[in-house]
Amino acid sequence: MIQYFVFELKNRTLLIILTWISVIAVSYFYKEVLVFLLVKPNLIMFQQNSLYFIFTNLTDIFSTYLKLISFIGNQFFIVFLLYHIFVFLAPGLYFFEYKRYAKLFKTSLILWFFSIFSLNNYILPLSWNFFLSFQTSINHSVLTFYLEAKIVEYIDFYINLYYICCLNFQLFVLLIIYLSYIKENLDSVKTLRRFFYFGFFLIATFLTPPDVFSQILVGVSTIVAFELTIVTVILKIHASKMSKTLIRQPVKTNQCTYC
Repeated sequence: MIQYFVFELKNRTLLIILTWISVIAVSYFYKEVLVFLLVKPNLIMFQQNSLYFIFTNLTDIFSTYLKLISFIGNQFFIVFLLYHIFVFLAPGLYFFEYKRYAKLFKTSLILWFFSIFSLNNYILPLSWNFFLSFQTSINHSVLTFYLEAKIVEYIDFYINLYYICCLNFQLFVLLIIYLSYIKENLDSVKTLRRFFYFGFFLIATFLTPPDVFSQILVGVSTIVAFELTIVTVILKIHASKMSKTLIRQPVKTNQCTYC
């Protein structure tokens, strides 16, 4: 019996490694397209301000490509690793456990896609508009600030924002797991709410760059996610109670059945 588990582990490990190598190879083949897709959210702003990227070291472009393809390969590696771990452990789960963990995995995957969509369409352009607003001229002759961004620094900036955004969205999953286990005692969540807020701002301090704006943005968005999750769980509990009440309540009729 053990040899079948070992054989399955070897097969799944081989599949995960082959997937990572394939993603790395395909990403390197389309490396210019991937760089363009990362720049595309700010393309309108680039055309208006005639901005461009520079590199000051001979190997900057090559190191940028390597960093980008390794970043993309690692993201697919993590997703496929979690999927194969879940599929490997699924036969040993009860049916209700399988449904619960499958729902959490799907929710996490949907939130991952939604975080990428939010990053590329809203967060990244807003952050660039905010930081480029300091690119101004004083008296138009005395002092001028003009951005000449390095492509390596832009990729680093994008990757940092990506991790912050993804971790912030994945906190929904952790909150759903936590609230699902204490849904019968939500009063404890209300009493410990201040400690949750402190923990969210503490996490934001470690995840974000050392500026107050980023910490407040991540902390407040996490608090909003926490409150929305609590409201969702409360509404779900009330809906389940009402459905049970309607099922148990006998049907009353004033008309005789045999009349």
